[in-house]
Amino acid sequence: MNYFTSHYQMFLKALQRSHESLLATLMMFLVIGVTFILPSISFLIVQNLKSISENIQHESQVSIFLKKDTSTDAKNKIEKELKNRTEINSYHFVKKEEAWPRLQKSMGFNDANNGLSENPLPDAFFISPNTVNPNQIGELKSFLDKLDGVDQVVVDTGWVKKLNSVLHLANKAILLASVLLASMLTVVIGNTIHLQMTSHHEEIELSKLIGATNQFIRRPFLYSGFIYGIGGGLTAAIALKLIVIFLNHSVIEVEALYGSQSIIMDLKPLEYLSIIGSSVLIAVAASFVSINQSIRKL
Repeated sequence: MNYFTSHYQMFLKALQRSHESLLATLMMFLVIGVTFILPSISFLIVQNLKSISENIQHESQVSIFLKKDTSTDAKNKIEKELKNRTEINSYHFVKKEEAWPRLQKSMGFNDANNGLSENPLPDAFFISPNTVNPNQIGELKSFLDKLDGVDQVVVDTGWVKKLNSVLHLANKAILLASVLLASMLTVVIGNTIHLQMTSHHEEIELSKLIGATNQFIRRPFLYSGFIYGIGGGLTAAIALKLIVIFLNHSVIEVEALYGSQSIIMDLKPLEYLSIIGSSVLIAVAASFVSINQSIRKL
């Protein structure tokens, strides 16, 4: 009980010091909050871009060209296989008799001046997948290539690979920015705790003279770091939540103009907790290092 009572008293002492310098404490909350908001917003944007990219329906992304001698039974089997594939959102079959007039019209040709004696186009299925994952689309192409009567499968995945590469690069940039901001935050919190110890220099010296241990001296300043961390983390989480709510209200206006239904995807509760936890961890670690350096000097 004495152990817990001592910690409780030190926590109250840290709260009292934070209250005495309320403006400085609020400023520290704001600094930590803004530092965590910047990478959090970037992460939120990337997550929403991923969600949007997964919902993109790219018309005729996969084209299946059949052999000229493909029988009706083989075509029916191919269509049955397409119905059973979960990666396929929709598909449609185009007969060569329908495709040839369309091509002639788009190119400005007719039977008299095209120089061809017969229709060169094959029957074809045009597929819209419900995924933009290159691996899943690659597996789908391999499966379609093996179907009886299929001559060629053409997959347009260049834009998918580019999008995934950009998102992957963005994640790395966010990670690097987070490390740099965390380093800066460590220095700021460490200097703040060092200034606190300097302002209580005489109190610390007196405590040492009457036999106080380093752990006893360290506790209130560690709790000050804890208060800074949890206050800054909560500031970041609340601000980010308000930003998402504000953006979702703005999206309603876009829906009214374009008739589309969309919503900004929010972070998960566990991700909000990770923001607060990371803030506390960085603040306590920075406080611990700064306190130990100050105690060594004493």
